[in-house]
Amino acid sequence: TAGQMKRLQGLEIEKCSRMTEVFENELMNNNTNNVDEGSGAGTSLTSLPLQNIITTVAVPQLSNLKTVVIYRCDLLTHIFTFNTLKTLSHLKQLKVKRCKTIQVIVKEENKMSSSSEEVVVFPNLETLELDRLPNLKGFFLGMNDFRCPSLVNVMINDCDEWEMFTSGQLENPKLKYIHTSFGKHNLEHGFNFQTTFPTYSKGMSSSFHNLIEINIENKEDVGRTIIPSNDLLQLVKLQQITIKSCNGVKEVFEVVAVEGSGSSESKTVVPIPNLTQVKLEFLGDLKYLWKSNQWMVLEFPNLTTLSIKLCGSLEHVFTCSMVGSLVQLQELHISYCSHLEVIVKEEEEECDAKVNEIILPRLNSLKLDFLPSFKGFCFREGGFFI
Repeated sequence: TAGQMKRLQGLEIEKCSRMTEVFENELMNNNTNNVDEGSGAGTSLTSLPLQNIITTVAVPQLSNLKTVVIYRCDLLTHIFTFNTLKTLSHLKQLKVKRCKTIQVIVKEENKMSSSSEEVVVFPNLETLELDRLPNLKGFFLGMNDFRCPSLVNVMINDCDEWEMFTSGQLENPKLKYIHTSFGKHNLEHGFNFQTTFPTYSKGMSSSFHNLIEINIENKEDVGRTIIPSNDLLQLVKLQQITIKSCNGVKEVFEVVAVEGSGSSESKTVVPIPNLTQVKLEFLGDLKYLWKSNQWMVLEFPNLTTLSIKLCGSLEHVFTCSMVGSLVQLQELHISYCSHLEVIVKEEEEECDAKVNEIILPRLNSLKLDFLPSFKGFCFREGGFFI
């Protein structure tokens, strides 16, 4: 019952497939101030006949609760009711994972029991993890403002229906980044962005504009391309890319022909200005970083480190038009790529004159290991300088 939870500090619930509520509100008869037990203990609000009696809700007292972990409870639609939040002053960690039907973390009360002007404060909440909740729309869909002064670690992963944290304002002064299934985002646009792979979005605008790091590991449903062509111009904040063990990925950047483009004289140059590190491992289907064409070229002016390992279908790393922008490249490590023949491949079309000489002025570490098909760094006329 509500009064018996005052000493509870940690709560972990796993694989309770028939549970429909975590904390059940109880009703008290105002005339007796006792819990109306009805036909059984813990009777819920919706199960009591309310005619001819006056009742109030007995809120669970959770003032010492510090950790809540909910895992694979598929009939839950929410974790807390709004009235319960007032007692969660010591809550530090909240983790909800793989609950198929959960729609909100906090259920909005009826209009008589809560006011949209009431501010919700989680003074000690530090960690929030929401993982693989396919029907989760938000933390709370009401209009109340939330304050989380201690929140520093947030992960919202594969929540396909995610819309918002709350319809009201959210204050979280210590939080700098949000982690999703796609990577690490800054908070320029708050919590209202896509949390799953853009390739499989449902009409929602992608979140590359605030993406700082791409971290994708052990995923089966990423698709052929990591970054679609129409999102390339949004990558102004991207600093790191790490992709490991993702079957089916054939290219990292999708570069397609622009309609109406003519000769290579109208080539579009797309810089990825802040990208410094790229690590690609165990990508058996990867054929190229991007497929070269005469209409568009990507530039990486601040790339310092590139590491490629166990990418068996990769035949080359750079094209001659790409390598001209690698003026900051310091480390190039490639290993266990069985079909790799060259590092720099000449495009089928002619390269511009400005890249007739390939220069990597800052390269100080070059490691090539177990490349049985390797023929040389590059095969083309002109110079090559390290």
